[in-house]
Amino acid sequence: MDVKKTKNKKYELVAPDGGWGYMICLGVILNMISITSFVHCFGIIYKELFIELKMDCTSITFFNGLTCFGIAVSGFFTSPLLKYMSFRKLGFLAALIFNIGLFGTVFTNSQLHFFIFQGLLQSIGHGIVINLSFTILNNYFVKRRLLAVSFTQTVAAAFGFLTPQMVKWAIEMYGFRGCVMLITGISMHNLFAIILMQPVSWHMKKVEVFEDIENETYSLLVKDKKYATKKEDLTASNYSYNKSESATVEDNLKIVEETANANSSRLKKFVNHIIDVSLFRTFFLSNACIGAALALFTEMTFTLMVPQALYFSGWSENEVAWAVSLNAFGDLVARTLLIFMSSLLVKVGSHQIYIVGLVIAFGSRLGMLWSDNRRVITTFMTIMGISRCSIMVLTPVVVADSVEQKLFSSAMGLLFLIFGFFNLIVGPVIGAVRDLTDSYATAFYILTSFYAIVIMFWTIELFYKKSKHKRQSRADITSSKS
Repeated sequence: MDVKKTKNKKYELVAPDGGWGYMICLGVILNMISITSFVHCFGIIYKELFIELKMDCTSITFFNGLTCFGIAVSGFFTSPLLKYMSFRKLGFLAALIFNIGLFGTVFTNSQLHFFIFQGLLQSIGHGIVINLSFTILNNYFVKRRLLAVSFTQTVAAAFGFLTPQMVKWAIEMYGFRGCVMLITGISMHNLFAIILMQPVSWHMKKVEVFEDIENETYSLLVKDKKYATKKEDLTASNYSYNKSESATVEDNLKIVEETANANSSRLKKFVNHIIDVSLFRTFFLSNACIGAALALFTEMTFTLMVPQALYFSGWSENEVAWAVSLNAFGDLVARTLLIFMSSLLVKVGSHQIYIVGLVIAFGSRLGMLWSDNRRVITTFMTIMGISRCSIMVLTPVVVADSVEQKLFSSAMGLLFLIFGFFNLIVGPVIGAVRDLTDSYATAFYILTSFYAIVIMFWTIELFYKKSKHKRQSRADITSSKS
């Protein structure tokens, strides 16, 4: 927040929370549609190809791990890349790589070819575009952040509700290769989305600051540096629009070079340039990072394996498409409710809402596993869509509430990196368990237990923070009386 004086009037620059931000919402919606709307149809789209390439469950989960690791690495390196490229240049490059990977999948005829185009290229573009989308939405919206995030993802989910039937129709008409070609045409709209993503510094809102309020604010800033804010803080996550590094980074690098030997200096320079060390002290070991990454991994693995499990159980193409559509419907309903209840939910807290979503995810999966009735299973899959909403929509909000605004992009990248490690290491193990036991249920029980682990540790963390806050409040009252 920056205070400017013009003709005896003082103003501060704040995030627009609207204005061009609505065009940013449109761009984010297009990115979400092109990247995430077809994820839950993955098993339907590539079922024939998996048979043609003789890919078993272990190969598929390894592919999923490779894909998610590519997303993780590219998402992690988004923040360092923004120091060398402008926001939109990096966005264009990522969108182009994503579309090349998707288009190349049309001509795949081997596992290696499939892994390179679908698993590597597409995942690299995916990670960067998603990180950029969440970052710019976080910059444009502060007071209405939950509303903006829920709205953009709700519209994308509404499109996702139609994708299973659309994919089924496209495969019947054109085969899976023609279907992928059609999806490529839809995904190319993300190039237009990048054009809309103008720097937030172009659209900062100027608000008049009254003298008494400003004096009170100024005294607070002097007393406590922790609450000091400058214009650079509001626009810190957008330093990527400039091609040069900030003076602070240059000064820190000079100090390192003067106090260390040449080899150590280069290593420290590289590490400091890529990783914000403060995140490892405040964010890395928190549930907002590791817990959210594990929940995201579990959700994505379920999404990948459920259609295959239904086919394995003898479900027809129409029944699987209907079940996936109901899952998307539950997701859509939950996202719509988030829009209308955003002002109320902000008071509750993103972490608490996230845990409620995890509890729903845990219960709905147990219900699905304990039943053989197809109607009951589809009912629980609809409920699973509700939990999917909380995990997919609230993850960036949880991260934004856990770190400073200028560290958001780096924090999301770190979460993506942990998410990628889970997929690369744990994912193939889950697939191997399924192949060895010849049972999807065993693999699903293991995945469901991950939800229980996250719920337990996150609940403990929230209770600890709440009790710590109460102790500090009592200590402050006691010290003030004395």
